[in-house]
Amino acid sequence: MRKVDLVYTRVRTEEKLLLEALRRRDCAVNLVQDSGMVLSMDRQRVTGADTVLMRSMSFTRARYLATFLEMKGLRVLNSARTISLCGDKALTSAALAAKGVPMPWTLVAFDEDACLEAIEKKGYPVVTKPVLGSWGRMVARLDSRTAAEGVLSTRFGTGGAQDHVALVQEYVDKPGYDLRVYVIGRAVGGLRRRSEHWVTNTARGAVPERYEVPVVHAKLAEAAAEAVGGDMVAVDLLETRGGDIYVNEVNHCVEFARSLDATGVPLPDLIAEYVVSGAGGGAGARR
Repeated sequence: MRKVDLVYTRVRTEEKLLLEALRRRDCAVNLVQDSGMVLSMDRQRVTGADTVLMRSMSFTRARYLATFLEMKGLRVLNSARTISLCGDKALTSAALAAKGVPMPWTLVAFDEDACLEAIEKKGYPVVTKPVLGSWGRMVARLDSRTAAEGVLSTRFGTGGAQDHVALVQEYVDKPGYDLRVYVIGRAVGGLRRRSEHWVTNTARGAVPERYEVPVVHAKLAEAAAEAVGGDMVAVDLLETRGGDIYVNEVNHCVEFARSLDATGVPLPDLIAEYVVSGAGGGAGARR
């Protein structure tokens, strides 16, 4: 019997479905709330589990918890490395670029004037994002220097050091949707997110649709997952009106409640099967 610690922030629909899927496979599952965890800096085990399924909604908590739990010899899904790379969009871009994975051109800047100069050389429109964040929050399309000055002055004039990092990407003219491919060890299915708005997150009102993933998209998503070391990730793809495909982002904590019915992809069962298989995991799994 595999013993699993399911680390959570809130028990959402996803966590309830995962809990049921794991128990159907005779896993002994222990629910552990991330806020109550205290980990010492030694290699002594803190749990009787052999696998930790990291479902913390906090990037900061997930990254630290995965790091310390791996240090203590546990198999963590996803690994601390994957969480660290996927949770920071600048690091995601670097990981993809290092492996030659196609993506929109991307630049990172640390000064408002230097960033404006770089954008002027590239040309408008562009998209700017916070390096940390999810659900399409604080993502802005910049169509002119005036718009860029307004957004960047706010970004560099407020917040802490992490906020003073500007991630700027090519604006990809999508045909009214983007694509998400789920990789659970391999590409297992996906969805199309359709919206009249250029931001196509379901959290921002995009409508999920079933999408039969062609081989070329599956291979691209698997290459992106491999670039970040992801065992179970959601890879967001952008398709141009001319048919070119780019990787936009890689998500380490797969959310599927809004799209499960539309896609027909049995993600809770696929994730549970992967957990039971014993595959993957971070440094702790290799000891």
